[in-house]
Amino acid sequence: MPTLELAKSVTFENIVVATDFSPASKRAVECATAITGDNDAQLFVLHAAPPSPHLPIPLDPLPGSLDRELIEAKNRLAALGSSESFLDLHHQEIVERGPVWDVLEDVLKQKRADLLVLGTHGRTGLKKLVLGSVAEEIFRRTACPVLTVGPLAAPVKQIRRVLFATDFGHSSVHALPYAIDFANRNQGELILLHLTAPIPVEYVGPAWYPSTDFVNCEELDKQAIMPKLRGLLPSADSLKCNVNYMVDVHYPAEGIVSIAKQYSVDLIVMGVRESGRSAAHVAAHMPWAVAYEVVCNAECPVLTVRG
Repeated sequence: MPTLELAKSVTFENIVVATDFSPASKRAVECATAITGDNDAQLFVLHAAPPSPHLPIPLDPLPGSLDRELIEAKNRLAALGSSESFLDLHHQEIVERGPVWDVLEDVLKQKRADLLVLGTHGRTGLKKLVLGSVAEEIFRRTACPVLTVGPLAAPVKQIRRVLFATDFGHSSVHALPYAIDFANRNQGELILLHLTAPIPVEYVGPAWYPSTDFVNCEELDKQAIMPKLRGLLPSADSLKCNVNYMVDVHYPAEGIVSIAKQYSVDLIVMGVRESGRSAAHVAAHMPWAVAYEVVCNAECPVLTVRG
């Protein structure tokens, strides 16, 4: 993996937060307003109203003045935008009718968004995101970084401790500057983490225990990877945050969530690989599924960056 040019920093200029007015999306809005204030950015608060139902007899769409559902959504969004958390923020409320992903994709392009903020209920299957069954599309297709606030995550007004999980892939190259920037802003702490998979062993009975050979192999793996992890930041002199390096043996999603909880991190940052087109490739990797498992179980927001 290439090393990073530390002089570069990340600035968000146009942030989109999607809401359906649920408690989950309320937490997402709180995170979005905090990040908007830190970056002096423009915030677009988006609500996608479901498409009109298909009727046996085609009818012309209702005029905006007669569409009660749309009027109610606009009133609720206006009330949200006039609340205290939006004071002194540059923001705009947007209500559009249509399929969630279609509306979201259109707004992201129109506003040239460089960050999307979402909330999730943490449901199983593909109907996970608070906005409907668009989990795979968002993780695979959204060009800008996605900040997701899961069901166990409390909104964080100030981010100081950041956990950056890396597999040394190309997506990590894109994600690391974001992790550095969030940790630098409040002179906090950056934890660089790489997880190696446990060595598979056969179950040989209730008295089985790991031999020293397996333990030694895992320890040697960790020692071999540490220089590569440290090589991501050849010099930390220009950083305003403390940097810690960690290599552990664990399964990806479980390990990331566990270490994030152990160190009480405020934000998890991870790169997400593109799944590819073939079904076999998607089934073999499913990076969006791993990322979403982290989102659903983490006690802090998760920033995913597509590579």
